[in-house]
Amino acid sequence: MQGSALNKSLLSSKKKHNLLFRRFKKMSFKFKLLFSFIFVSIIPILVVQSISYYNTTKTMKANVDELIRLSLVQTKKNLDTKLASYTDILRQIYMDDEIIDLVNEINQESGNAIKTSLLRDKLSKLANSKDGIRSIAILCKSGKTIFYDTLTASSIESSWMNSKNFSRNSYYADVAKSKGAFILPASFAIQLGNKKYYLFHIANTIVDFNNMEKGTVGIVVISIDEDILFKAINDEDSVKLENSGVESVNFIVDNNGFVVSFPKKNCIGTDLTKYNLVKSPRINNKYSGLIKELSNYSSSSVITNELQDEKTGWIIVNAVNQSYLFSKVHMAQNLTIIFGVVALLFSIIIIVYLTRNFSISIDKILRAMKTAQEGELSVQVELDEGDEDELSKVAARFNKMIFKINKLLEEVKNATFKQKEAEIRALEAQINPHFLYNTLDAINWMAIEKEEHEISNMLKTLAQILRYSINKSNTIVSMREEIEWLKQYLYLQQTRFNYSFECYMNVDEKVMDSSVHKLLFQPFIENVIIHGFEGLKKGGIIKIEARDMGECIQILIKDNGKGMKEELVEALNTLDDKPIETNGSGLGISNALTRIKMYYEEKGAWKITSSPGQGTSIYLQIPKL
Repeated sequence: MQGSALNKSLLSSKKKHNLLFRRFKKMSFKFKLLFSFIFVSIIPILVVQSISYYNTTKTMKANVDELIRLSLVQTKKNLDTKLASYTDILRQIYMDDEIIDLVNEINQESGNAIKTSLLRDKLSKLANSKDGIRSIAILCKSGKTIFYDTLTASSIESSWMNSKNFSRNSYYADVAKSKGAFILPASFAIQLGNKKYYLFHIANTIVDFNNMEKGTVGIVVISIDEDILFKAINDEDSVKLENSGVESVNFIVDNNGFVVSFPKKNCIGTDLTKYNLVKSPRINNKYSGLIKELSNYSSSSVITNELQDEKTGWIIVNAVNQSYLFSKVHMAQNLTIIFGVVALLFSIIIIVYLTRNFSISIDKILRAMKTAQEGELSVQVELDEGDEDELSKVAARFNKMIFKINKLLEEVKNATFKQKEAEIRALEAQINPHFLYNTLDAINWMAIEKEEHEISNMLKTLAQILRYSINKSNTIVSMREEIEWLKQYLYLQQTRFNYSFECYMNVDEKVMDSSVHKLLFQPFIENVIIHGFEGLKKGGIIKIEARDMGECIQILIKDNGKGMKEELVEALNTLDDKPIETNGSGLGISNALTRIKMYYEEKGAWKITSSPGQGTSIYLQIPKL
């Protein structure tokens, strides 16, 4: 099986090679020269340039990846430093004895209102102590929540805890089980005016160290604006505006695949799989769908590198627009291509100039050949003095050939003229047709005087038939004229054979004004009467039908005569240039079919069905003229 497939592949390759070779052979000399120059000179240069460009971009990409990895290490340090500053405030809260005492008292049933107010005051001072803090909340073990929210400026409405996705009990349990600071990824918090705020949260348990038996008495949560994260991992140009056209940007996703920080804020908090619904074998990058959300990035031309922060578990991702990165290389490549195109055009101009005289000589010979092909055999190729190259020799040989052809044609013309002259003399020796018509007319009047009216009718019909037949026998007439002549011919033949047969005609009126060649159908009728009804005393039937078939006319000539042998029918249906042995029967049909083939070529068609003793049906199809 493998050998068979290999053979087929080789045969297919060989056929393609032969096809290209044949096309190359059909090209003009000028195009062959241009093609050879391009194949030998330009293509190798383009191949070398492509390989050089590939190696340059590959090396540059490797260097950029290394630089980006070093940059990500520094970015991770910046992020950890920034988060540490907020973790310090968190530590101040859960280590503050006064705050712990207030939480313990709030967990009791008495004194809640005053203690709650004192605790909220302390939280408000801490919330305003550092930029980016949007809320500080303490979730007490008793179920009471005390918070200060800088966004809502309210102690009743929180910017993030009122969200339908927030579950106090679940959140409290998750933080209580954690060891150390617990970081909750960023998500949408609230919209104030036209601005949407996205917050991430740092939480820690509050433990009364003076009474460890109580365990966790509450948890503290600091809610921080996501912009703090974005500024910590990006430079100022990236921070200015979402989709501002910066060609390199950092963003954060957590280890569960959720977006923590991103230039386009409405993507924050969503799952990466949301953006990778369409899989493409051309793009193998799990961040491609997310990056596509940035209007100035194309997911198929972005290089991504990532580094995981061990402290938070977050993944810092850097995305670089490859098109921008390699823009200088592309510019150099484009300049090389432009110079290559200019060099190619310059080379083509030189080749065209050098081959101009050669092409002019070829064109002269070709035009002379075309003129000779169209019948103008007096043409000669003009030769410039001093030209002795190969094309000049070809042109001289062509002129000699045309001279000999003209000489031979002149000899043939003289011979033909002499032959025509001899034929005219032979025709002049024949009886003048007018003499024959006048004689038949005189006999007709003699028959009328002797009251032989049947003989008179036959003579008149015969005279009309002769006049129609002899006068321009190969001309084109209307179907109406041809049908009328056939009626006269049939009348004469019926009288001749003592009405031994009858004829029925059914001709569509739509075809009556169509044109046909004169005497096209008579040989078929005559063959039926002479050979089909041979020896018949009575009962013969001929049917003639003509129908309109749109662009053609269909004719049926059917009889109930003796029929024809199978060999003769087959020979007539597959008519070729070979003579048909008919012994008289079918010879007129053969000649008539040859005329149809000559007049109408592939537009004419026929079919004959017949068998001995069963009669004959002849179907003819001719185009409308």
